Amino acid sequence: MSKFEDLRGILQYVPQFRERIFVIALDGAVMRLPNFTSLLQDIAVLQSLNIQVVISFGSRLQIRELSQTRGITLSSDDGIGRTDTATLEVSADAISRLTSELVADLTALELRVAVPNALAVHPAGVIDGVDLEHTGRIERVDARMLIGMLKEGIIPVLPPFGYDGRGTTLRLNSDAVAVETALALDAAKVIFVAEEGLVNSDGQRLAQLPIKLAREIAKRRDPHMDPSLVSKLRYAALACGEGVARVHIIDGRQDEVLLAELFSNEGVGTMIHADEYQQIRRARVSDIPSIMSMMRQSVEDAALAPRSREQVQKRINDFFVFELDGNLVGTVAVHMYETDEKEKAAELACLFVSRAHKNKGHGRKLVAFAEDIARQRGAVWIFALSTQASRFFEEKMGYRDVGPGILPRDRRDQYDRSGRNSKVLKKETFGKPGGA
Repeated sequence: MSKFEDLRGILQYVPQFRERIFVIALDGAVMRLPNFTSLLQDIAVLQSLNIQVVISFGSRLQIRELSQTRGITLSSDDGIGRTDTATLEVSADAISRLTSELVADLTALELRVAVPNALAVHPAGVIDGVDLEHTGRIERVDARMLIGMLKEGIIPVLPPFGYDGRGTTLRLNSDAVAVETALALDAAKVIFVAEEGLVNSDGQRLAQLPIKLAREIAKRRDPHMDPSLVSKLRYAALACGEGVARVHIIDGRQDEVLLAELFSNEGVGTMIHADEYQQIRRARVSDIPSIMSMMRQSVEDAALAPRSREQVQKRINDFFVFELDGNLVGTVAVHMYETDEKEKAAELACLFVSRAHKNKGHGRKLVAFAEDIARQRGAVWIFALSTQASRFFEEKMGYRDVGPGILPRDRRDQYDRSGRNSKVLKKETFGKPGGA
């Protein structure tokens, strides 16, 4: 593939990622690799594309090495098990050195970085009868602080330790730091840059894992799988279950692995994702170029009524998008009206699924989602206008062709002016607001 084709492939993703937050979690071992500077340059590319980046990092390798140098036996090396006083001292020293090195490397790339005390933590306490001593758990992430830094173009760097209300230093698990931060910031992605990638028993890359399967693999505790990968799977499933649409686990040993994973359809690592219903989300202003681009062909085919960018932006809170693999592949809107009977009616509008993703059930999911939104907003009934998809609404979704006489007055005026002669389809499965 030529460099120009590479660039076109990247550019199709930029509108979707612009102004979104990515939390990138680096394994300590990755920071020793020969290609680490290249990886940091990839992070600089993301920031140059107006993607907001937060970096967290682990330090297992460095803690192990320092403990061997000092002749100290570690109580645990993962930030989850017990941390005795000697282990805390070694960990704090190793993490401090690593933090300094990482900040220096990022500064050399002319990136603005800072190490904030954005994690409010508390002692993990006693678990299964074991006092975990100096191991901590994250109580709260200061999202306002981090968002303020991101708005100023500063990359927050979060080491795997924090301080409780008494000023006590506590060791944290770096995977937990990444996920808790992502949830607090409503991040679009968590990207674990690991010591190795996830493969199956035949050594083949596991390209995608739904939440359920990720949890199952983590629970098996395969003795042949590095414990750090088990931890990443567990936290990845947690993140997706709580609202992060995508978590990626990539092999830090590969060159250009970060950009290759994010800016290609196939990817090079493992993507853990929520189920498809959870991938429908409220549209953002930054989605408008993608929405307009998706709808253009259907507008030309007269399947959708034309809408200007200004019209979409004015009603952006009515729009929802279907996201797969970081791409917007469908859209639907829910507009609310009041009828002459002082009831609320909803219009299901702008239903669209890209050609490459048709006949996979995505349209039904979008309709079902829109109906739920309409119900939540108090609609007694819902209607849709269609010139070419009336059979889909009638045969697949239970709508009836009723004619324009049922339209709320404002919507009827628009209908008459449009001259499209669309069929009007109605569904009455909502009941009164607050009812069953």
